[in-house]
Amino acid sequence: MTSNTSVGHIVRQVFFAIILILFAIMHAVYPIHDQLDVTVDEVKTANRLTFAGGIMVTVMTALLVLFGFVARSTDSALVMFIGVALMGVSFVGNIVWVAGLGKLIDYTFDSPYVSLDSRVKASMVGNLLGVFFFNTSFLVLCLKDYTTESEGNEATSPNSYANHSNDESYLTFDHIIRKLVHLLGMILYYSMAVAALAGYVLDEVKNNDDITTAARLMLAGSVITLVSSTVLAVVSFVASPSTNAGVKGVGFLFMFLVFAGSILMVAGNGKYMDLGWDNLTQEQKVSSVGDCFGFFGFANVFILYCLPDFGYLM
Repeated sequence: MTSNTSVGHIVRQVFFAIILILFAIMHAVYPIHDQLDVTVDEVKTANRLTFAGGIMVTVMTALLVLFGFVARSTDSALVMFIGVALMGVSFVGNIVWVAGLGKLIDYTFDSPYVSLDSRVKASMVGNLLGVFFFNTSFLVLCLKDYTTESEGNEATSPNSYANHSNDESYLTFDHIIRKLVHLLGMILYYSMAVAALAGYVLDEVKNNDDITTAARLMLAGSVITLVSSTVLAVVSFVASPSTNAGVKGVGFLFMFLVFAGSILMVAGNGKYMDLGWDNLTQEQKVSSVGDCFGFFGFANVFILYCLPDFGYLM
């Protein structure tokens, strides 16, 4: 591998890593660090799995970014082996994190002491699916540092972002896979973890305008993000760096809408946090801020994925 991987790839990788690390620390590490010795065995096991998985993902994500700079400047088989090993450990961490969430969900759903609305259950499952797909999306992005184009790296191919002519689309197989995996994660996460829960709050809370306003902001933001990202994916598949101004205009319109939707979700979650901030534990505060990073970051990573199709940040 030669070091001709684009600046755009580095920007995407670093931005995604920052969001993923913050999300992992604020959801799986800090909020659970003092809950590892609860009395209920099922919950204790779930917390330990989630905590261990979050630690693994956090550390491996940081190492993959740092090691990527080495991998992009050498053809060493040892470097490739170490990089793939790091991705393997990160994927194991992803599975352990998801297993912890799954065990907690299983315990909660079966508990005779807890009765949850189906939309609350959907929100918990959506959070689990989001964790899995966004972690996987980052690993698919990192594959670019350790493979040739025939296996997934545009940067060493005539079809690369760096070497491509200005009149062709960048529809390489690995580019499509990166976008589709991330888009699937967004659809599951924002529709279940955000929209379903916001809809439940709107139905159940009738006498508090502040809470319903927060829920409406989150619901509107999630719907706008979901619809706009899906349309953006379709437009980006037919676009190329030399495409006409009209197609680029449509693309940038939906990029803006994805961005706006993420801001609305953050605003809604922020308003909800502000209403009960004094009554939240330190762990709940950290987890809520982590939600904000997730709402904003994962949507905007998709924008970074789509920008090269329009000739920017390649």
